[in-house]
Amino acid sequence: MPDRQLTPHFNLDEFRCPCCHDVIEAAAQRLAVTLEPVRDDFGPIYISSGYRCPKHNYDLRGALFSQHLLGLAADLAIDGDAARFTLISSLLAHGFKRLGIAARHIHADIGHPSVPVIWTYY
Repeated sequence: MPDRQLTPHFNLDEFRCPCCHDVIEAAAQRLAVTLEPVRDDFGPIYISSGYRCPKHNYDLRGALFSQHLLGLAADLAIDGDAARFTLISSLLAHGFKRLGIAARHIHADIGHPSVPVIWTYY
């Protein structure tokens, strides 16, 4: 399946599973549109993990009901405490209510928005 631009700053390939190259296009579109204002505020964002097929999620020891399996989550690579604070602040300001904080990435998802939660991977 060819790549295509979803928003001014995100393309479909960024959300593909790295092992099988599958993607849930409608979910990727929703997630990209939701991330676009964060990108405008924060600057370049590298998606280190988007959609995950069940095998890839299992191999990564991802949560059994991970929003990555539905294409509704992205792990955003981050380096440094100040950048982490700025990215989290922007995600919250733009309506993200489900965030996971790791040493090298921030998980942001748009699944279950009525259940706000922030967790850590430490």
